[in-house]
Amino acid sequence: MEVEYGGIKATGGKLFIIISLLGTLGAGLWGGFEFYKDYQDMKEQITSYVAPDLSEFDKQLGILDIEVTDTKQLIRSEINSIKDIVSEAQDTTRDIRTTMKTDINLFSDQISAIDKRSREDGLETRTAMRNAENEVRQLIADTSKRWDDKLQKVDNKLQKVDNQIEMLETKLDKKITKALENPLAAMSKTK
Repeated sequence: MEVEYGGIKATGGKLFIIISLLGTLGAGLWGGFEFYKDYQDMKEQITSYVAPDLSEFDKQLGILDIEVTDTKQLIRSEINSIKDIVSEAQDTTRDIRTTMKTDINLFSDQISAIDKRSREDGLETRTAMRNAENEVRQLIADTSKRWDDKLQKVDNKLQKVDNQIEMLETKLDKKITKALENPLAAMSKTK
């Protein structure tokens, strides 16, 4: 195949190359125009962009921050209160233990004195010995009663401390649950 145009002859191979070049040049121009059009559209969208109003979100974050700070302070004060209660319980236990040791030593000294006196007074009658034995038994019973009473006091105080700790744990669990269920906390259950 041969084509002549304006005095120029083109054969099949040259004609094919010319048509391919013209198609490539046309496609390139069309692509460039489309790219420029997309660029202009994007430029218009960027210049007309208005940022959303996030002031309400910032206020909610501020409120949440205050609530978390207040909760931290409350927890810190409750923990300090528990520490004070435990410290008082330890002091009381220490005092009771010291008192009990003193009482036991006192009773032990009294029992030793009674025993020594009974050896020295070996000539005393059985009645005197029975009276001394009754006195010793009464001292032991009184010591045992005091011991039991003081241990009961310690148990009562420890029970109070346990109850207060359980109450504080319950309060803390409720507050943590409330904070976690708060939709603004972004800490609620996720799918």
